[in-house]
Parts: sequence; C-alpha cells; structure tokens
Amino acid sequence: MKRIIGYSVLGLLGLVFILGIYGIRKFNNTYFKERPAYLELSHESHPMNFKWTHHKVEGHIEYQSALLIPVQIGNLQHNLNMQFDTGAPDSFLYEKDLISLSNLGYTFEEVQKDGFRFVKSLKLTLGGIPVTLSMVKIYPNYGNTFSAELNPETNVCIGTIGSDILVDRITSIDFKNQTIQFFEERPEWMQNLNGFKAFDFPGRRVMLPAVVDGKEYEFLYDSGCSAFGLITTKNRFEKYTDETAPVERFAAKSWEDKFYINSKASDYALSIGGTQLRMNRVSCVDMYAFLQPLVTPFTRIGGWMGNQAINESQLILDTKTKEFLITI
Repeated sequence: MKRIIGYSVLGLLGLVFILGIYGIRKFNNTYFKERPAYLELSHESHPMNFKWTHHKVEGHIEYQSALLIPVQIGNLQHNLNMQFDTGAPDSFLYEKDLISLSNLGYTFEEVQKDGFRFVKSLKLTLGGIPVTLSMVKIYPNYGNTFSAELNPETNVCIGTIGSDILVDRITSIDFKNQTIQFFEERPEWMQNLNGFKAFDFPGRRVMLPAVVDGKEYEFLYDSGCSAFGLITTKNRFEKYTDETAPVERFAAKSWEDKFYINSKASDYALSIGGTQLRMNRVSCVDMYAFLQPLVTPFTRIGGWMGNQAINESQLILDTKTKEFLITI
C-alpha cells in the first residue's frame, strides 16, 4: 500500500513538473512572440513634455504613479493625457474616451485589420508637439466617460503609448527635464556619447542587462510601473531592503487586474548597462510570492524594472541597433 501511495505521489509530482514546464514555455512563447507593429507616428523631432501623476490608494499616495504625456485635441480645454507605458507592446485609444470625444463633436475614422479595430488617423498635440498618430488600436469598453462640463483640472487618460512607438526609432527619456524625444536617426549630440550597451527587444519587450551582487539578470523595463524601482521575488525583496524599514502594502492595478503589492524604500546598488544606480524602491507581489522562486529561473525576466531607479537619469533606447545608454 505504501509503495502504491509512493508511486502515486511521484506520478503526481511528475505531472505537476510537466505541466509547469509546459506553462512556462507557453508563457515565454506568448509573452515574447514577435507581433506586427501597426502604429505610425508623423512628427518633427522635438522634446515632448511629460508629467508625473499621483494616485491615492487605500490611504497610500503614490506621487509617481504614472508617466503621462499631455494631449491637446482641437480646442478642447480638457486635461487629456496618454500614459507612456513600455510594458504594453501596443498603443491604444480607449473606446469610452473616443465615444466621449465623439459626443463633443470630434469624429474618428475606424478601420479593421487582422481582427482588430483601429483609429485610422488622429491629429493631436502630444507633449506640446503636433503629431499624427495612425493605426492606433482601440481598447474596447475601457476608459473614461466625460462631458463638456468636466473640471479642467481633472486628469483624463484617453489612451496608452506602448512600446510599438519605439520600433525602428531612437528614444530619449530625460527624467530630469521630464521630456521624451523620438528620432529616426541618432542626432549628432548622441553620436558623441560613449558607453552604449546591447539590449534585447523580443516581442517589443525592453530587456535590459543588469548586475546585482555580481549576478547577471535581464530586467524588463516597464515604464508603466512608474512607482517601482524593481519588482522581484520575495527572497530578493527581503535581501535588497532593510528589515527595519516600513512596508507599504496597497492594491495596484494593471489594466483591469487588481493585485496587492508590498514595497520598501531601498538604497541597494545595481548596475544597468554599466551605469551604477540605486534601486530606490523594491517590491514584491503577494499573490505570486510562492510561485516566483520556482518560475523565475525558467523565464528571461529577472525582475520588472520601473522608473524609480532611473528617475534622475536619461535613458536612450535605440531599437535599430538594439543598444541603450543610461546617463546620470
């Protein structure tokens, strides 16, 4: 009887192992799969201004909860914005916001391609710079409903600028001066910079090489995680932070998903592309605390990196040559 139970347990463990390997492989294949880039950007290359927005959750105030690029459409006096989110492989305009804009007299031509809905072309001012965005995906049944009477001080996020805007471009994110600039070729001032390092861009995921405690990792740079320096496993969270430091625990939101996250301030050192930095904040997600140590070694993602570690620096991403540089 004991032998039968033992074989049953071994069989169950083997099945769990096989399913785990299958799940991890499926995650990697799906998350990093190559995908068509539909978005087109027409503009003159000038710095676009961005701003941080704060958000209060369960009594906790995040002062850099999102990186927003102000939007001006026509003569509207509304405080419209789009979030700059490199963790999203596609850019979107939210359907509810488009309906609200249509009700205010603005019309948009919608087209369909490959099973997706798109706004064919939209002229707007993005971060103070006139641009035309073409073939922007529509995110269905999502966003904000607003009218002409909306308080002009109320932030309204009408969409997301995803990592498809980085494709075949050089992007400079100057956190000190709060500007983003897109180039088709490296400008002269950038050509004189030394220290560019290689990075990978599979499936439009920005994977930056990092070193912590002499160990090499790939961190996924997700500007949508603005409030976080590094989201990692619980063990590393405890290692990279002072055990006496207070823990901030609150519900975070990613699109329509809600999850609880623990965060601490941290002065722990790390190197990204050879640039020496401080994490500033380290976090771990409650619901994945048990699985992360088991799954992480089999994925490429050594951690999710937000903006906290580099929010006093300049990040340059060249997806043409797959090189990047962080300057302090």
